[in-house]
Amino acid sequence: MTNPNRSMRPYFERVPLAERMLAMIAVKVELPPGQHALAVDRYEAVRKHIERPDSPLHDKVTCFYPQGSMAIRATIRARRREEGYDIDIVAELEVPRGMAPADVLDLLYDAINGPKGSRYHGMVERQTRCVTVYYADGMHLDVTPSVLLDEDDPRRSEIFHAKPEEPSSKHARKEMNSFAFCEAFNDNAPIDTDFAKAYRQLVWDRALLAKADAEVHPVPEHSLEEGGKSAKVVALQLLKRNRNISYQPRRRLRMPPSVMLSCLASELDLEGRSLIDCLDAVSANILAALETAERDNRLIDIRNPECEADCFTDRWPENRQAQQLYISDLREFRKKLARLTSGTLDLEQMKDLLQEMFGEQPAAEAINEYAKELGRTIRDGQRDHERSGRIKPVPAAAAAISSPSIARPHTFYGGRLDVHEDN
Repeated sequence: MTNPNRSMRPYFERVPLAERMLAMIAVKVELPPGQHALAVDRYEAVRKHIERPDSPLHDKVTCFYPQGSMAIRATIRARRREEGYDIDIVAELEVPRGMAPADVLDLLYDAINGPKGSRYHGMVERQTRCVTVYYADGMHLDVTPSVLLDEDDPRRSEIFHAKPEEPSSKHARKEMNSFAFCEAFNDNAPIDTDFAKAYRQLVWDRALLAKADAEVHPVPEHSLEEGGKSAKVVALQLLKRNRNISYQPRRRLRMPPSVMLSCLASELDLEGRSLIDCLDAVSANILAALETAERDNRLIDIRNPECEADCFTDRWPENRQAQQLYISDLREFRKKLARLTSGTLDLEQMKDLLQEMFGEQPAAEAINEYAKELGRTIRDGQRDHERSGRIKPVPAAAAAISSPSIARPHTFYGGRLDVHEDN
């Protein structure tokens, strides 16, 4: 029989402790509200600068939009300040269709860099496919120039590939539609109200504590905005964090692209699923796609479902060794996820495992914050705790509030993780 008090209890008192720890770590690795707001402000400032009256692109920017992680609200912070984090932007330009790729990129560079003494002069670098603005605090904006290909197919565009050191014969155009992909991803990442509200509260609590962040800007549209964030997106952020932990700075290798992870996550219908469910299912789907390619003796080829010519894996993996390395990483991640959600770990063991998966600082902070809460509730005589560290009601309160939920054993082959109430 369903517990009638279940809906009255906070979300994170009804789910396995591992679910709460994962959500707390996700809050700590995503952009805090102040940095998100700063990114939004800088996005607007760069747009206005490119379109200023004395810019070579004045009246030539037809559309300006975010792409990638910022557009699907899956941006995470860097592990160290000097690594920064990037915000990806597309500047759709009205330039001659036959303009050479290098000339388009150089034109955008000139527009952003501007004359000596102007706002971004000396902060700008021309890359192979974009122009990057670097900020002293580690943030950088990647602005990719594009040209619309079909007015009847909005945002289907071509972008430009031109390494400055290579001859023009190697320069190329690449068809893409990141705008349509991000819209489709967001449409397929529905919000579960209970999870969204609980996650938003975690973000809010951290924003109140982060004085440095709060001074940058008031709470912006972020995980705090009305509607909240989908568990699928939070799972994607955690997977990206795990990938970053494995590759930076330990490996001097190109990382598996975030857009590939996002695309494979988008294939799954995970409406109403828990964060653990989503993390399990998304990691399983990515691993299965890579293993299928490996069994077929080929490199994985992931295409934008909204634009077949737009290949998300055109620069990674460079070879089978790179592909095999990430397969190994994902297999190890899923073993650790199974152990984390087994219900057999005490708090210290859980802390060690979370540190291996997501890094020392966010894992330690999440566990320590929970331990403090546990201590307060026990001192107040309101709750007792289990060996795992899970808060549970004392006998006097048991009639009003049921015992915490415990995860059943899980096979981790992509199936649903059942969460139940003890009767």
